[in-house]
Amino acid sequence: MSIVVVTAAASSRMYLQNNVESAKNMLISSIRKSQSYAISKKNNLTWGVCLTGKTIRMYGGSCATPTIKDDYSLPDSVTISGLSDFTFSNFRGEPNSAQSITLSGNGQNFIVNLNAVGGLSVE
Repeated sequence: MSIVVVTAAASSRMYLQNNVESAKNMLISSIRKSQSYAISKKNNLTWGVCLTGKTIRMYGGSCATPTIKDDYSLPDSVTISGLSDFTFSNFRGEPNSAQSITLSGNGQNFIVNLNAVGGLSVE
């Protein structure tokens, strides 16, 4: 019986850690996709990323009233901080503000840094 409990606990911990890893990957994907769309002036829109509630939103237009959006709902086990609404410049893909975004949950922490020229790094 105790083997089953240990296995269930380990599986649960791995699942929660995968939630944080998946959220980090979705954030990075949203940033890169938005940046790429801005560089190519896709649909002649302003492209950006924001946080609305527990949802990471990549958008064309504005965060509050997007013309196009791609939302990723964060699992309850994942917290995010430092993500403000930002957009990318057309052609150059530079963000209007640098970002240092922290994702955490179940003992894992990732810091996603977007610098002033659009470079991305993860700690």
